[in-house]
Amino acid sequence: MADLARRLIRRAVWPESERFRDAKIVVAHEWFTKIGGSDKVAARLAEILEAEVLFTYALDRELVERLGVETPVVTWRFGEAAARFGRFPLQLFVMPLVWRSLDLPAAKQVVTSSHSCVNAVRARGARRTSYVHTPMRYAWDWRLERERLPRGLRWAMPVAASALRKFDRRWSRQVDVFVANSATVRERIERSYGADAVVVHPPIEVNFWTPGPSPDRCPADLPTFAVAGRLVAYKQPDLAVEAAVRAGRDVVVAGAGPYFGELEAAQIPGVRLVGQPSDIELREVLRSADALLFAGVEDFGMLPVEAQACGTPVIARGAGGALETVIDGVTGMFVDGDDVDVWAQAIDSFVIGQFDPASARAHAEGFDVARFDAEILLVFSTAPALRNSITL
Repeated sequence: MADLARRLIRRAVWPESERFRDAKIVVAHEWFTKIGGSDKVAARLAEILEAEVLFTYALDRELVERLGVETPVVTWRFGEAAARFGRFPLQLFVMPLVWRSLDLPAAKQVVTSSHSCVNAVRARGARRTSYVHTPMRYAWDWRLERERLPRGLRWAMPVAASALRKFDRRWSRQVDVFVANSATVRERIERSYGADAVVVHPPIEVNFWTPGPSPDRCPADLPTFAVAGRLVAYKQPDLAVEAAVRAGRDVVVAGAGPYFGELEAAQIPGVRLVGQPSDIELREVLRSADALLFAGVEDFGMLPVEAQACGTPVIARGAGGALETVIDGVTGMFVDGDDVDVWAQAIDSFVIGQFDPASARAHAEGFDVARFDAEILLVFSTAPALRNSITL
């Protein structure tokens, strides 16, 4: 009777999933709404593991086409509407329920691409592997997400986060093997779930992110900087831009997010905007910049590696994933903290030619797709020996 009820619920919530109810290898990703590092990882996981289906809570089909995903992508009944609505903090009351309704009784291998609620999915009898971009930020780093809520709802975030932590720990007990995208995230997994994780850095398309023709520049010229990616509060693009302006340097801002609209309205001299760039446009921004500014504390951060693959050095916050992707003094420099004056001083001290483009390129090549594929396949070949023991 319980099995029949679960099947009826699944049909009601995930009607397209019936075509894949006998799938043995399944990948599930939080949402496909804007191309980011987690989306690229999910697409690659589905390809190299030869998944029969890729489930997602929210789906922009055009974005999936841009990613070149060939695995069938299935979302729930209102998944495309959820993608158009966005504002995922406001959808947290329904997101876990949607994932819990996706029962995968025939699956033998379930891989989740996780940074929110996807580990809530049911898969009795399957080997569960979770590639963790970060433990659910709404639960564990809720202060970084509070500003995304309407002002009248922000008071509820601590209460909601406390409940989400309990659920997230419970869902984590279903996971057999955790894979972290960085040593920073591995530490978070240990703190949050009491489990160890294997570190496999995300794949970088170093054959695409390549240096361009050398510009006709000299060290006496004033450098131009780039700020790129998702322009949301926790990535601190405002800090990077303000520091560049304070140092009297030009900066190109390429990306999308709430901060982009603020810059459009402000019309700051010396700040050029490139909204929602394609990969080709972003590559040109990185190639033409003298350095990328990366002020946030990232889980991993694919963008600094992509910049270095283009031969462009990185001025990064000396914390988080940047500690694994940038070599201080060789492929870029670290700045401590988030004091805008300290950042402005670092930017002011930067001179063209300070870092060797060939060294940056060589370092980035160590993060290529072939390396990711080999390490992921090794994880799956040794998965029984890597089974996690949850201690909480």
